[in-house]
Amino acid sequence: MKTSSVLVVALLATTAAFAAEKTLPVPNPGFEEKLAGWNATNDNAMSAAIPEAARSGKLGLRVTDASDTLGSSLAAKRFPATPGRTYEVRFQGRIVKGEGIAVYLRFYDAKGAFLNRPELKNQINVPVRRGDTEWKAFTKQGVAPAGAVEVEVWVHSFTKNVVTADFDDFVLLEHGA
Repeated sequence: MKTSSVLVVALLATTAAFAAEKTLPVPNPGFEEKLAGWNATNDNAMSAAIPEAARSGKLGLRVTDASDTLGSSLAAKRFPATPGRTYEVRFQGRIVKGEGIAVYLRFYDAKGAFLNRPELKNQINVPVRRGDTEWKAFTKQGVAPAGAVEVEVWVHSFTKNVVTADFDDFVLLEHGA
């Protein structure tokens, strides 16, 4: 095969991959409107949009979990999910102090039950670790399991940990759309 033919095939494959990727519009992905569009139920008042947490724009998310018995809980809007499709979360994050926080992809069934649970050992998360003190790009993919009808991005500090962390610029993608 000639070099030009190989390049054309590679270009077509790349174009098809990009065409199969769909951005899901996470409301307020950079927290410029404080926590609007995010659900802070059971957050224990640990999440706040503040200037010191901004990587871009004027505000960013700071999670301050000073409790070793409670955790934070901040979820973006849910989107329809299709079993077997791959979903990907991208964001910027850093640790200010401590450790024990992650961003999750959570899938729900038609009754609103979580399909990714610790007891099933199928949680999909990307932790921001103690050494991640400078802004860093994070990404995590997960496949929607059988029965999934919705997906969400969830920021959660672990119940037994004490941590302060910053987040900004969330993106949620659906592959194979």
